Amino acid sequence: MFDLITIGDIKLDTFVVLNDASLQCQLKLPECQLCLDYGGKIVVEVVDSQIAGTAPNIAVGISRMGLKTAVISNMGQDGTRKLSIENLTKEKVSTRYIRSIKGARSAYSVVLNYKGEKTLLTSHNHNAYHLPKPMPKTKWIYVGEMGNGYPPFFSNLVKYVHKKNINFCINPGSVQINERKPALFELIREAKILFVNRSEAQTLVQKTVDEVHQLATELYRLGSKHVVITDGKNGATCFDGKTLLSVEAFPSKFIEATGAGDAFATGFIGALMHAGSTTDALKWGAVNSASVIEHVGPQDGLLTNRQIISRLKKHPSFKPKSI
Repeated sequence: MFDLITIGDIKLDTFVVLNDASLQCQLKLPECQLCLDYGGKIVVEVVDSQIAGTAPNIAVGISRMGLKTAVISNMGQDGTRKLSIENLTKEKVSTRYIRSIKGARSAYSVVLNYKGEKTLLTSHNHNAYHLPKPMPKTKWIYVGEMGNGYPPFFSNLVKYVHKKNINFCINPGSVQINERKPALFELIREAKILFVNRSEAQTLVQKTVDEVHQLATELYRLGSKHVVITDGKNGATCFDGKTLLSVEAFPSKFIEATGAGDAFATGFIGALMHAGSTTDALKWGAVNSASVIEHVGPQDGLLTNRQIISRLKKHPSFKPKSI
């Protein structure tokens, strides 16, 4: 029995710092464009390459909290898969359900960092996902980003989750959010928790809504039991249809933001798995996210439950508020 199984693409993220770029902004921030000389030779600094992706990030984070996790993913027969297996095995995450597909390429991303902000160039593995047979028993399932070909898989997952009454969470990827296919909304209706950032939330509901109460309400109408909206340095909110709780960003030293949302989701779910309340979940999410942005990449800063509790004890006044 697993405590959590995550599903989605595993990527190799290469982190690049741009030293020669101009930032051309529109009149209204944060609608900015990162402009490079077309056809030019740009000097960059490659900071690191790491295994990443929502599915492995969440699985690693929950594993560090002392719980049993696994990843379901599609990968090519390449170096990225080898690195992934090594990394996940070291983190005590089961790799048994990572499917190796002949002739396919594993997902890949380049993270461009300029003045503390990131621009992501990403690819996906577009092979269709399938639930393993037999599907291993688990208490929770978390679905993250993946490429095209997902609708039949989402439809099958809807039936499985509904039949087994499993705690199910989803953070749709950009492909799913932008396409807005019926299969996505069918799966969201089965979710215990829908995790999105502010811009993803606006795309899902197709409304440019700035007021958080209205945005949370629009998302809640999609059918999940809880809606969690992360908003970077502005913190995060959680709505259960009645109470809207808001938590500020936990104090930290900002280095790089990749994986901050995944870290928040990890802390949120981890608290619930350790019998915490929604208030605890928001605090754990904020602390975990704050730790991750103090590092380059999405996994180095992921904390154990004891580390999260220890950091919260040093900030006893840090609490979510009802708004």
